[in-house]
Amino acid sequence: MEWTDKLATGISTIDSQHKELFKRINNLVTAIKEHRCKTEIDGTIKFLDDYARVHFSEEEKHMRDSNYGGLEEQREDHKKYLAALADLKEQASLTRVLGGYYDLSATTNQVVVDWIVDHIMKLDMKYGEFLRSGKGSGK
Repeated sequence: MEWTDKLATGISTIDSQHKELFKRINNLVTAIKEHRCKTEIDGTIKFLDDYARVHFSEEEKHMRDSNYGGLEEQREDHKKYLAALADLKEQASLTRVLGGYYDLSATTNQVVVDWIVDHIMKLDMKYGEFLRSGKGSGK
């Protein structure tokens, strides 16, 4: 997955966080290709957990402050991602016993890629368009 300026919301902190997400998932893909899943997956899942907490809070605050009408849709989608992340964390705890680092890495990659395609490229882009239209207050 490659970040392009077409994905920018126009809010530098949110865009920087999105760029970091792209970087981390690309690092995981490289680790899968190089058979280094075991050394990368724990750090990736920890990053995703930390990222979700900080990023979602900041994104939702910006949406509230700009009176964005799509905030509830965003919150619901964030909840779905958090549920998928909880499943990944549960699978990660089982990996120690079963040794399924490759499968966990591939599943983690798929969850994040789906998130990027379904959330960032669709819902977050709607928010960026809203901001660029000048309709948002309190930018």
